[in-house]
Amino acid sequence: MEIYNQEQKEAIRFEGKHLLLLAGAGTGKTKTIVGRAAHLIENGTPAEKIQILTFTKRAASEIVERVKAGIPGRNAQALNGSTFHSWCNQLISSFPNLFGAANYTVIDSDDQLSLMKMACGKDKTIYGQIRIKPQEILDLFSFARNTRTNLTETIRKQMFRGKDDVETNEEIEELRPVLELLIKEYQALKMEQKYLDYDDLLLVVGNRLHKDEEARAILSKAYDYILVDEMQDTNPLQWYLLAPFENICKLFCVGDDAQSIYSFRGADFKNVHSFGERVQDSEVKKLNKNYRSTQEILDVSNWLLERSPIIYDKKLTAHRGPGKMPVVVNVSNQFEEANYIAEKILTDFREGGKMFSDFLVLSRSQYYTKPLQAVFLQKKIPYETYGGRKFLEAAHIKDLISILRVVNNPSDQIAWMRYLTFAHGIGEVRASNYLKEIMGVDSVKLDGDFLKSIIPGKEGEKIKTYYNAVQNNKGNVRQAIKELYKEMELDLAFKYAKDWEEKRKGDFPVLELLAEHYSTLGEFITEGILDNSISLGGSPVLEGSKIKTTEHKDHVVISTVHSAKGLEADVCFVLNVSPKTYPSSYSLGSTDEIEEERRVLYVALTRAKNELIITRTTDSLNAHHSNAMNPFSQEEINSAYFLEGLPENLVVQEQPHTTFSKAQDAKKENKIDLDFGFDFS
Repeated sequence: MEIYNQEQKEAIRFEGKHLLLLAGAGTGKTKTIVGRAAHLIENGTPAEKIQILTFTKRAASEIVERVKAGIPGRNAQALNGSTFHSWCNQLISSFPNLFGAANYTVIDSDDQLSLMKMACGKDKTIYGQIRIKPQEILDLFSFARNTRTNLTETIRKQMFRGKDDVETNEEIEELRPVLELLIKEYQALKMEQKYLDYDDLLLVVGNRLHKDEEARAILSKAYDYILVDEMQDTNPLQWYLLAPFENICKLFCVGDDAQSIYSFRGADFKNVHSFGERVQDSEVKKLNKNYRSTQEILDVSNWLLERSPIIYDKKLTAHRGPGKMPVVVNVSNQFEEANYIAEKILTDFREGGKMFSDFLVLSRSQYYTKPLQAVFLQKKIPYETYGGRKFLEAAHIKDLISILRVVNNPSDQIAWMRYLTFAHGIGEVRASNYLKEIMGVDSVKLDGDFLKSIIPGKEGEKIKTYYNAVQNNKGNVRQAIKELYKEMELDLAFKYAKDWEEKRKGDFPVLELLAEHYSTLGEFITEGILDNSISLGGSPVLEGSKIKTTEHKDHVVISTVHSAKGLEADVCFVLNVSPKTYPSSYSLGSTDEIEEERRVLYVALTRAKNELIITRTTDSLNAHHSNAMNPFSQEEINSAYFLEGLPENLVVQEQPHTTFSKAQDAKKENKIDLDFGFDFS
């Protein structure tokens, strides 16, 4: 039985129409969402009429399972939790006539790039007028859709850092019509081949709900409540999707404007900050009691927010009471910083009874942590870092899935090209010729025998065998993968011989397990692309230090701050909180960018449970120079520095006891010495 404090109870039992719950760091927001869903079900709302929206499949699964565990019987079994993209895909599949996109294939980022290259190739003369890579065009188009910004202003913001002068405007006017034509060609290719990209999923549903009264009427019968987690991370496109539900059902949105740190991918903290003004019949409640950190850690975090020109109107208090003072460690360089952290971890591990998993290291970028990783390897400290390609993005997995894709959607030309060229001996030219014949035949007549008839020899036989393995098992996704892998195994092993046994072969049983939860090929392909995590639990992909630890995987986690949401640790190191880093000197011309960086630091500080250790470099504190790339004076940099004026009573200042410095070269240049040391003649 969950125990709730008074603030949580008021939110859970809310009886008004729409609620925004401002939940500060560590205040039990997930627990409160679980409590809200359980309260609604226990008071008569059918579980299938409640939709939980989160930003990761793992978070959605956790909430749903906790609700089910707390409610006896089958009352909560139909509760659905999804990411925004996955939910829209479910709606498109559940209401095929309404949205008109049920037979479309969702393509991943690699396929989007292939399609944009095709668009640029079709219009070579036009594309030759600009010096922008296809991936950059995709990024611009995605940003424009997610922020619902016109192409002119998107180019200005993304390519010219918001500059608005005569020269910039002339350059934009030259670029815009060319980019517009290429984007239209990309859109046409998608429609021709029945593809949807990630952003299309939200747009298809959002557009229908805004423009079609019938759509709103249908979904009003499907949903009574929508519960949104991490509302501060929503972007204008997600808000566009949610807005019609203001008149369809009741919204329960949980977020923290002080933790909105993803504007680079379109997130708009105003979706939380201005919720009460945007949503009619809405109320705002707060959770301020923190259950994660000690009061000393929260005092520093509160002080940081209070210095902002934005009024957040929140002050976290610790349920746990007092603890250790946060420490600011002044180091002279990264090597000294890395050794300090390593020694602290090893001492606590050997003498303090701590495990490696009690430590979390946060940095602005993974690049900055390379010296730290080197020291960890040297001192045999096991660690893992957030990063790496996701499971279903691996080449050997995409080879197999390409065959599932063509059986599911015969118009999928990208998948056909991968499928055909997988067969040894078929190059891109031959594959393109076969593809023309395939595209010219009625999909009803398309089968393994037809493929064999147009592709001679052993290659045709293999292509037929692969196709039939899936076609004959269309109704059983796991069996289709099992049979297909059986046929492809030798060819996969040959193609990836270098690391087949060690790195790739073991992925296919995992793929079978993943497939077990899906009833159709289309559902598996789309859901897999939307949540292609290396872990069955949907947890972030980790790249390890390759040091063998226990089966419980006791290791230090090194993460970027932007990947730290949901993370916490007994001891948290926040690296390089120095001038020119917090905030970056490149953000000094923009108040919005400076304040987003303040929120980044706030997120980092509030990950610590018992010990917060902040490092900063003394060379940044003592620097007295600027350059053409950084036109701001040292005085301007120091005055913007987030820790400038930090009260002495909030932290303890330290310096490493041992001075670490790089070895210096000899002062005098010697002549090269190639003496063998013995008579060589």
